[in-house]
Amino acid sequence: MRRVEVPFVVYWGDADAAQLVFYPNVFRYVMQAEHELFSGLGFDTIRLMRERRLANPRVHVEADYHRPLWIFDRGTCQLWVSTIGRSSLRLDFALVKEGEAEPAVTGHMVQVFVDVDSMRPVPIPEELRRALEADDGG
Repeated sequence: MRRVEVPFVVYWGDADAAQLVFYPNVFRYVMQAEHELFSGLGFDTIRLMRERRLANPRVHVEADYHRPLWIFDRGTCQLWVSTIGRSSLRLDFALVKEGEAEPAVTGHMVQVFVDVDSMRPVPIPEELRRALEADDGG
């Protein structure tokens, strides 16, 4: 299934007073990778909403922090499709600090595709499903 890898930097504004990454910023890095995944397949959020009247809100988000990410650390956010349901999608992620093999943060999120007017679940569009299921060589 599809996967992407996007670089990140823990900038000054991304850190807390202890100079560690402020935990919500991990999800900002994940959202950037998610954007790359969907836009790379031709299904960015705005297009889905405007052209198809679909949204994909998150219904579950989870993260485990294994080792610290300090201010000015660099690395990659790896994001991959792990499960595709009828209307839901699970994306797993790992933030790996430059020069390290083990991830600093791992987690996943589940999103559900919904009709924007009713906010009721709808099937994932077939062409998006096929694109997400395709082997990307990774």
